[in-house]
Amino acid sequence: MDSAEGNGAGAAPATSRPPGRPPAQETWHKFWLLTSAASISELGNTFLHLAMPWTILASTGSPLMAALSLGVQYLPFVASPLLGTLIDGYERRAVFMVSELVQGLLVALTPFLLMVDQVELVLVVLLVAGCGTVTSNLTSDFSLLPMLAPQDRLTEAYSRFGAATELARCAGPAVAGVILAGVGGYWALWIDAATFLVTAAVAAVLPRGEKPVVERGFLRMQKEGFRSFRKIPVVPRLTLVLAVYNLGAGAVPTVLLVLAADTWGWSSGWAGAVLAVGAAGSALGSWLGGRLWRGAPAERRVRLWFLVCAAASAALLMPWEGVVVLGFCALMAGEGGMNVTTNEYRFRAIPEDVSGRVNAVMRAFILGGAALSSVLLGWSVTLSEHVLRFAPALITSLLAVLLWRASRSLRAARPAEPEQTA
Repeated sequence: MDSAEGNGAGAAPATSRPPGRPPAQETWHKFWLLTSAASISELGNTFLHLAMPWTILASTGSPLMAALSLGVQYLPFVASPLLGTLIDGYERRAVFMVSELVQGLLVALTPFLLMVDQVELVLVVLLVAGCGTVTSNLTSDFSLLPMLAPQDRLTEAYSRFGAATELARCAGPAVAGVILAGVGGYWALWIDAATFLVTAAVAAVLPRGEKPVVERGFLRMQKEGFRSFRKIPVVPRLTLVLAVYNLGAGAVPTVLLVLAADTWGWSSGWAGAVLAVGAAGSALGSWLGGRLWRGAPAERRVRLWFLVCAAASAALLMPWEGVVVLGFCALMAGEGGMNVTTNEYRFRAIPEDVSGRVNAVMRAFILGGAALSSVLLGWSVTLSEHVLRFAPALITSLLAVLLWRASRSLRAARPAEPEQTA
């Protein structure tokens, strides 16, 4: 058994937590406060992804501007390494709280800009708000959550956190649709802005962490983050495998929506319902991620979830619509379990003083694969043979399994070297 495989559930973390933090056993109840806050934030993000394009389309009549309003919200993920450096330079609870406040205020500003036909400024505002989304996600997932959960319940914590946030994501489109129909786009956006303010208020009662001592410049911290990314043995290979997987499977939900509307002739209501069920499947997978194979080493649990995703991807190639939908739900469940397992794996491997930067670099590569997936699957879904439409998802899922196994074998064959970090 190599050193990474020893970091399974219940194992001691790779690095000690900084002094001055409250005992995790005394903060388990506040873990649920964080989970509630993160779920409200996720509900707001999902809500915004539907409400903003709809409102811009209603205000301007421009499908291009409506589409761009969604694209600019994802663009900041490419700049994750820059934001990770900012995260590592400040106390994490404060970073989370400020990022939620900024998102709320910016979203509240957008209706006023739309009223005066300043759509271009709306896109700029959404770009900045997207930076807040990236910062919130990185801070809550890899700093605040582990701080509030006992070490022997970390897997359980990630599982419950993932299930709750995925359920919020599932409810987002339905809630947005009801509010949009009931009060209109402007009020819908103001209600959405209020969810971020609620999240910030919840964050205010979380225990304060230790403020990092930062004596280095921004560029030097950037270099240290990339150096740490390269030097921590498990990080580059996990990033590679997740990026390869996302290359084929990252855009499956979006492409399935296109397939249902254009090829199967489904109504938007039915297509949206399938995506909601897929999100519920992801929540189920997150819940199972903390319960299945708990005694297995972390390396093996990661591989097993990749295998679940590969088996589910095979169902996407079938010619029957019902089987494709079941395969999609199973794929989302596999991804939910994989997220829980890999998030815990990352936390145990990455020292806290560089966790913001290293996870940000990882996220840039991983979500880059998801962005390219939209191009690859967008092409394959137009093919007449149904067996080829989702073939990239199956191929990259199997390739991820092989790469994960092969990279572990190569590491086991090398002589052990001392781990170096910034």
